[in-house]
Amino acid sequence: MLKVIGTICSVVVCAHTLAQEAGQDKTYRADKGPDELVLKNPQGRALLTYRYTVKAPPQGVDPAYGRAGYIHPLQTPSGKVLTTIQPADHYHHYGLWNPWTRVEYRGKLYDLWNIGDKKGTVRFVKFEDIFHDKGKAGFEAVHDHVIFDGSEETVIMKENWRITVSQLDSGRYQCDIRSVLRPATTADVVLKEYRYAGLGFRATPEWTNTNSEVLTSSGKSRKDADGSLERWAMVSGKLGDGRGGILFLSHPDNYNAPEPIRVWPEDANGGRGDQFFNFSPTKNKDWTLEAGRSYTLHYRLIIFDGSLSAEEAEQLWQTFVTR
Repeated sequence: MLKVIGTICSVVVCAHTLAQEAGQDKTYRADKGPDELVLKNPQGRALLTYRYTVKAPPQGVDPAYGRAGYIHPLQTPSGKVLTTIQPADHYHHYGLWNPWTRVEYRGKLYDLWNIGDKKGTVRFVKFEDIFHDKGKAGFEAVHDHVIFDGSEETVIMKENWRITVSQLDSGRYQCDIRSVLRPATTADVVLKEYRYAGLGFRATPEWTNTNSEVLTSSGKSRKDADGSLERWAMVSGKLGDGRGGILFLSHPDNYNAPEPIRVWPEDANGGRGDQFFNFSPTKNKDWTLEAGRSYTLHYRLIIFDGSLSAEEAEQLWQTFVTR
C-alpha cells in the first residue's frame, strides 16, 4: 500500500512539474537588468520597459539631454512598439515620462521638461518596490525633481511613480500610473500655467498625419482636441500590418479634472504630423504644491491591438473611476 501511495504521489508531483513547464503556473514578471526593469506578461512577452540608469543622447548631442526615469518601449500585447525616445526634433522626449515645464521655486522660474536648457531635470533615485504575481506586475520608483541655479543643484520635489500592468483580454492590457508629488524643502512649489507639462507620450515615428488619429471623450479629433477638457483620449493608428493604440484615462480626483490636453497639430514637424499627447493639468491655470503636503495624480492606460470604439472607451473610463 505504501508503495502505491508513493507511486501516486510521484505521479502527482510529476504532473505538477509538467504543468509548470507547460506554462500553466507562469506569473507576470518584473525582470531587473543592469539598466532597465522589464514588465512581462505570463507568456513571457515584454509589455513595458522602465529605464532607471541615464540614457545618453546620440553621439554629438549635448550630454544634458541624457536622462533616466521613463518608459520605453511601451508595447501592445502582440509586441508592437508605441513609443520613441530622443527623436532628432526633440531630444528631450522620452517615450512615456512625467516632467514639469514651468516651475516656480523661491521666486524664480525653472524648466524640468526642456532639459537641454540646463535649468533642471528629473532623476531616478531608487526602487521603493518591485512586485509580480499571477495577476499583475509593477514597480514603484522614487524620482528627484531637480533645479539648476548656476553651479548649484536643489531637489525641490520628490515623486513616487508607481506603475502596475495587468491583463484585460488577449488584445488589451491596462497600465495604472500613480504619481505622488511632494515638495522636498520648506518652500512651496508652483507648477505654473503652460501649454504642456505632466504625463507626456511621444509616439512611434511610424505614426504620422496619414495613418493615425486622436479621439477624445468630448468627441473631438486631432483637428480640434488641443486644449479641450477631457476624461479620456485615445491615440491610435497603423502599426506594421495591423493597428493598435493607447486609451488614456484621467481620474476625476486629479487636479483640474477633467484635464486639459495637449495634442500636436496635424502639420507638426515640418508637415509629417508626428503624434504627441499630454494630459496637462496646468495648461490653463497654476497648481501650488504646498510644503509638507502630498499630491496624487492617477491615470490608467489601456494598451491595445486592433481598435477601440468610443463606447468601449467610455465604459473603460467608467470602470476605472468606480472601483
